[in-house]
Amino acid sequence: MGAAVIPAIVGNSIQCMQLSHALAARHINVQPIVHPAVEENASRLRFFISATHTEEEIRHAVNVLAEELENSRQSAVGSRQ
Repeated sequence: MGAAVIPAIVGNSIQCMQLSHALAARHINVQPIVHPAVEENASRLRFFISATHTEEEIRHAVNVLAEELENSRQSAVGSRQ
């Protein structure tokens, strides 16, 4: 059975690793791909999607990613103030 690889470009290695850990804590398995494997500004989360994933599971993963990305961005803004 094949699997599609879906990247979510994050933009920097530290944020990518933080998001990977946050998603793992919420039971979403995703692999971080960071510098030097890719350019620093191309750090990404790599999702493997297969036919066994339900639409509900995929929507949940997308929603959790959006929530954690927003949390990460808010934390970055708060640390600069």
